[in-house]
Amino acid sequence: MDGKLRHIVSLFIVMVLVYGTLGAAITVPQQVLNNSNELLAANLPITYGDVVFRQRILERTKGEREPIGLVLSGGSARAFAHIGVLKYLEEQDIVPDFIISNSMGSIVALLYAAGLSPDQIITVCSSVDLGQLFNLTLPLGGGILDTSQFSALINSFLGKSPRLEELPIPVMVVAEDLATKRQIRICEGDLLTVMEASFVLPVYFSPTEYQGHLLVDGGITNLVPLDIAYDYSDSVLVSTAFYEGSDLNLRNPITILNTSIDIAKRRQGVVELLRHPETLWIRCMVEGFSFMDFKSMRQIASIGYDSAAKYHDELCAMETMGLDERINKVRADFSAREKRVLGNYRLFNHVYQERFSNYMFFSTKSFLYEDDPWLLRDELVVGISYNIDWKSLVFELNGGFGWESTSVKDIYPMVTGSLSVFPFPFLALSTDLSISMDQNWLPSWYNRTGVELRQLLAGDRLSLRFLGSLEHQFSPVFALQGMLLNVGGFVGWQDTGSAFHISAEGGWQLAHAYDRSFAYAKLRSSVPVVSDVDLKLSFNGRFALDGAGDVPFYQGDQFRTSEASIRTQGSLSPTGAANPCGYLMTANMVLSWQPAGFKPTMGEMVIIEDSSIRIFNQMLWYQAGQLLPSFVYGLQLSTRISFLGLKNLPLSVYVGYDSPADSVVWGFIFGKQS
Repeated sequence: MDGKLRHIVSLFIVMVLVYGTLGAAITVPQQVLNNSNELLAANLPITYGDVVFRQRILERTKGEREPIGLVLSGGSARAFAHIGVLKYLEEQDIVPDFIISNSMGSIVALLYAAGLSPDQIITVCSSVDLGQLFNLTLPLGGGILDTSQFSALINSFLGKSPRLEELPIPVMVVAEDLATKRQIRICEGDLLTVMEASFVLPVYFSPTEYQGHLLVDGGITNLVPLDIAYDYSDSVLVSTAFYEGSDLNLRNPITILNTSIDIAKRRQGVVELLRHPETLWIRCMVEGFSFMDFKSMRQIASIGYDSAAKYHDELCAMETMGLDERINKVRADFSAREKRVLGNYRLFNHVYQERFSNYMFFSTKSFLYEDDPWLLRDELVVGISYNIDWKSLVFELNGGFGWESTSVKDIYPMVTGSLSVFPFPFLALSTDLSISMDQNWLPSWYNRTGVELRQLLAGDRLSLRFLGSLEHQFSPVFALQGMLLNVGGFVGWQDTGSAFHISAEGGWQLAHAYDRSFAYAKLRSSVPVVSDVDLKLSFNGRFALDGAGDVPFYQGDQFRTSEASIRTQGSLSPTGAANPCGYLMTANMVLSWQPAGFKPTMGEMVIIEDSSIRIFNQMLWYQAGQLLPSFVYGLQLSTRISFLGLKNLPLSVYVGYDSPADSVVWGFIFGKQS
């Protein structure tokens, strides 16, 4: 059996063993069958909590005035214009007596009804990278994006998941039921469950179970559910976020599908607007924004504010009860919680999850991005990943194949597992184990155990870390290949609002067969040069404390070489003669240009963003008396492939000239910007 066939067979065996074992562990939602057997009832909505909803509206008005209703339409990212509308309404002392919403407008509606201010809603939705809160998953539950981390973050901000009937402002969310084919109007229930149901765009998100129904986004049939509001009042405001998409290619299959869906829900919304000409219609002029342009959230909200301001006189004529003490208390509690929640999240980008969550998807992972913690490992892994998030625990199992960063031709099957635990917000404990097979079916394995403490000070500008890790790497037949104990400290300063940052790290390493000790130091800085252009400078140094030579080289030292004598220097299996030099130093200069206007999309489903072109020059001093360094220079292209604006895949490709090997060096980096 030749080498390639052995790789294929062994890869198949690995995948079968791993995912056969996981079959019983993966949570697959219970099957829900089509039970729509009342055809002529399809136009009859089902309402939950109507009696209490009406009673709560009456309690606000005391029967002395007409209640003010507010309808917030869907519109994906454009729906954040409603935040600006609410901000302007509050400035005129107008607080609605009830809110009707659907789709993404329901996220704004639910958070506002829970008592948060418009500015606090902006904080919730824009203070973190949404791309880190949604994970791609196999559609075992009906959707390809997992929302559990987003829900967990909302829960952290609210302190708990309240019920709709307990919120300070009565709110109704309109959804559609796949089982009965009927409209579902929800005024009661767990806020997180209702919120998850409100924005379930079919295929993208999994339908949500509620009271025996299987709910999806109500905006797929009507973007503006205005008629419903007139069941409760004759004084209604409506804020809309329609979509034009004037520059779209209507020959693109994805665009055709999205536009076809938009036709019906847009048309029904317009029908209801024309049916009620007396409605005060705030048409937010955000109709040119993409439905996935979540990074323009603040700009969209600002446009919503300006759109509402055009109706100043009409709004001032309205009479409402304004903010009450209950809402003020919620906002005060949120302010006290906000800094802690965001501070805890920014330490490790981890969200404490009360509910058990698991998902599986095709994945790519790099172990060679800048300053990665896996010093003895420098490979890329592609395969299927199974993930579990529960409370303070994060588990990942990946089965597929990998290749060394400088030996793309040598592909081998492997399984990688990792477990991270966050017992405290500032502390992370982790362990990694990977097993791979070479062309002779001989196993190799690698493991790392790490501990890291982090703290942010000075408004999150000052970052402090303590790092400790223990790594082992074994070759075929478990012959010892390398080991490393690393202990260090890190301090960094990030200037908010600009690209400037500077950091320093230093520590102690015990390497080889635990018989060699070294001191190491790292310096990093990034300085803005002109608009869209940054200069990044870095230094790495490792010094033998015993004065002996053969200082270890690691790929994280920022020198991309394929020269075997350098890459194995200081290991237990060197390929070159002993190097008497007692130090190894590298310097790296990168000139990065990130064109601000470059943001192409493919059918508005995939967007290419944060793209940059980088010229790098890496220098290495590793021989005694060496004045002129060895060098690697070249070009690197980096970008983020954003799926629906909610899930990012960073990707970098580099190519350059490697002077020690006198050859071309090239490679890929997945999952992290480097």
